[in-house]
Amino acid sequence: MNVDGTNIANLTNSSDSETMGLWSPDGSKIAFVGEQNGNKDIYIMNSDGGNPQRLTWDAGWDGWPTWSPDGTKIAFSSYRESRYQIYVMDADGSKQDKLINSEDDDFSPAWSADGAKIAFTRIPLEGNADIYVMNADGSNVQRLTDNPAFDGNCHWSPDGRRIAFASTRDGYTEIYVMNASGSGQTRRTSVPAYHNWPRWTPAR
Repeated sequence: MNVDGTNIANLTNSSDSETMGLWSPDGSKIAFVGEQNGNKDIYIMNSDGGNPQRLTWDAGWDGWPTWSPDGTKIAFSSYRESRYQIYVMDADGSKQDKLINSEDDDFSPAWSADGAKIAFTRIPLEGNADIYVMNADGSNVQRLTDNPAFDGNCHWSPDGRRIAFASTRDGYTEIYVMNASGSGQTRRTSVPAYHNWPRWTPAR
């Protein structure tokens, strides 16, 4: 649809569930999660809905696709080894590699604007969800939030200096913003309702 909500167009038309749509950096493609025969996998299609292609074929649940800034790779989370782990693949579905091997559930990855880092949500075996960051090759994992509530579903600002995320630390699911270092965590919504999946407008 247009940014003002007009001209809504249906891009997919199947009996299956299709969710988590995300534009490629150049606007020519949309990655999304499709479900066939009860299994969720990652697909891409042209921005007009044409030429849909299935990229993942594993029996595990694949979701949360996110494009690298140059559009050549897609990071995603997959439930392939009894827990969610973060993988990366080329934009055509080839070269699927696991980035980190932890005992925790890692999901909802988000690339930094320069492609050097990936922020993600981690739920440990014992504890609450928090936001972590790592190098794009899976090295140097660091924790950014440490709160006895849910912190997750983050998104980088176009300049790479800030990260928006959702948190339940104040009773409702609200949107927060913090510096890329994890400092300066500030709530940005204050309506007693559900707010989640923040997204920054693209750089202009």
